[in-house]
Amino acid sequence: MSHLRLVGGSPPGDGFALLVRALHRVQDRVATDPARYLRWLPLQDAFLRSRARAAMVRAGNQALGKSTVALYELRCRCLGEHPYKPVKPPPIEAWVICATIGQSVPIQRKFADLLPADCLDLERCTYDPVRGFGGQVPTAVFRNGSVVKFRTTNQDAIAFAGATLDVVLFDEPPTSERLYSEARKRLMRRGGTLLLAMTPINAGPLGWLRENAEKGLIVDFHSRLTPEAVIPVGETRPLRLGDGTICDAAWIDRVEAETPSHEVPVVVHGEWEFRTQGRVFAAFRSDRHLAGTMAPRPGQTFRAHLGIDYGTKVGKQYAVLVAVEPGDDHDRVFVVDEYVGSGDTTMAQDAQGVLDLLGRNRMTWGDLDEAWGDRLYIRGAEEKSNRDLMDALGRILRDQRLIAHRPIRTVKRGSGRAQGSVDAGVRYLHRLMLQDGAFAVHPRCERLLGAINRWDYSDSDDKDPIDALRYALTSAVFAKRNVSRSPGKLRIGGPRGV
Repeated sequence: MSHLRLVGGSPPGDGFALLVRALHRVQDRVATDPARYLRWLPLQDAFLRSRARAAMVRAGNQALGKSTVALYELRCRCLGEHPYKPVKPPPIEAWVICATIGQSVPIQRKFADLLPADCLDLERCTYDPVRGFGGQVPTAVFRNGSVVKFRTTNQDAIAFAGATLDVVLFDEPPTSERLYSEARKRLMRRGGTLLLAMTPINAGPLGWLRENAEKGLIVDFHSRLTPEAVIPVGETRPLRLGDGTICDAAWIDRVEAETPSHEVPVVVHGEWEFRTQGRVFAAFRSDRHLAGTMAPRPGQTFRAHLGIDYGTKVGKQYAVLVAVEPGDDHDRVFVVDEYVGSGDTTMAQDAQGVLDLLGRNRMTWGDLDEAWGDRLYIRGAEEKSNRDLMDALGRILRDQRLIAHRPIRTVKRGSGRAQGSVDAGVRYLHRLMLQDGAFAVHPRCERLLGAINRWDYSDSDDKDPIDALRYALTSAVFAKRNVSRSPGKLRIGGPRGV
């Protein structure tokens, strides 16, 4: 006979039922507002406890939850309740500023996931997990009257005109000091709060923001990615990723190894500046990445891409022929051959050099799938451009329609590109070099091989072949994975191939 007795004298069966009901109540509370039960990392906890009128959480990409904690801070202010400090009673008006719509939608989704059930006024706003919040300016409206608008930085500082706000959150760095200053002005009347969640990358020079942080004009919460930084407050074990990976020192080592060495300080550790220590492509090895290590499979076809970088000095005029096999997880890239200008070449000479490059690989201009070139090059009286080269090609081939059918496209600059295009191209190439059989260079590409083995991210002569290679791979670098791309017709070692 059992001697088990529960408080109040309830029999064991009733006690078990009470326990089950209690567990269900906890489960319901978690389902209703899961954000209340988040475990905060040390950096996040320090940021949430801050009472600064301007605060920045700075860390590497996708590691320490900088966007999550900043959006949780915003959530608390919209609801008028905070676990660590008093906040202004609702309603409030806030803006979340992202770089692009493409970046904004995931941020909107993350914000919605942090909200309690039934806190939004769905008669005044709509939300879709794929498209985000509705409206010409995506807007979240709370039942208590708080409003959050999601804007992008292509709506420049003039978009602030007339706005009086309680909170402005920049997710990633402001694109200009003017935009930052305008945001602060719009907070002055209500004594509002400026929040930043950022990795210092892809936003142009940020010396002005660093200087503001060093002067204490904005409180800077920063942490490197270390084993201690990924242990939640009050616990002793590091976080686990969704696939069960433990975020320990070995995991951090792998993250660093998968990142181009010059980007590690910023991309992994959230520091202010890149630091180049030796060559950028440290993952490139002759025993793995020369042409013989990338044997084509039977029936395998590639897309034929051409990349061109302009110049007038010896070796500055450069073109590279690249074979690309698109893939869902990663592409396969084979650098086939190169053209190196001998000096002050004319456009006609450069055009003939490009055609010779194709000819010795049994190809014609019409066999190319893509051709990419840099913007207009001007040096003294010398001028070279994609249009000039196409005209020269058409004259030699006596077929301008063929060139018009396969034009040399100009690599884009501006939003999402500029210096960011260099970084994106370097990361793309670095990732391929880490994959077995995904990247190879033919030994005859001596100029490119020398550049890969020497380039230290400086604006040296070694940068020119790297630029041409990036240009050739423009569509691949910026392609969305799992989006169908034509496989092309180029056969390595085939009847029309290299």
